[in-house]
Amino acid sequence: MRIPYYESTMHRQIREKREDRKDRIKNDLQKYGGEVLDSAEMQEAFEQTHHRRSTVGEHTIRVAVSSVMICYALRKLNIKVSIPAVVIGALCHDLGMLGRSEKYSSARECSREHPKDSVEVAKELLDEIPEKAEDIIERHMWPIGESEAPNSIEGVIVSVADKYNAVKDIVKGSEINNESDE
Repeated sequence: MRIPYYESTMHRQIREKREDRKDRIKNDLQKYGGEVLDSAEMQEAFEQTHHRRSTVGEHTIRVAVSSVMICYALRKLNIKVSIPAVVIGALCHDLGMLGRSEKYSSARECSREHPKDSVEVAKELLDEIPEKAEDIIERHMWPIGESEAPNSIEGVIVSVADKYNAVKDIVKGSEINNESDE
């Protein structure tokens, strides 16, 4: 038995909640990461391929959105997290690899060195970078390679979101690439 009014009301409410969450995420990214989003480095990030089928910029935005969504979920569980540190860390985590073919002699060197280079880019872009955000950027490659484990829950959030989205990038590719394949 179908209850059309109930189903349409429920679907509308779900859609509205989803739209509200998207707006909240957009607002948080702009509020805490506007300087990074508006930077020449971020524009360049959308020009450099990353994970074979995506760009550094696309990947970075997906990591930031996923990280903020995890923060919202943790806050519902009364677990305190710093959304500003997460946003800055997520948006800056791979900016140090821009120009990677000129900077690094191998993928291994890039993997090892770009977190430190990303911290330097973040320091150039922002007047102040919270210590927690610096740690997030520097340790985001954990548990891969030589990276140390994050010192905070925020660092774990961004590291997990980064790995999740890297796998998704490799398997699925960018939204842009998928649209042009149709």
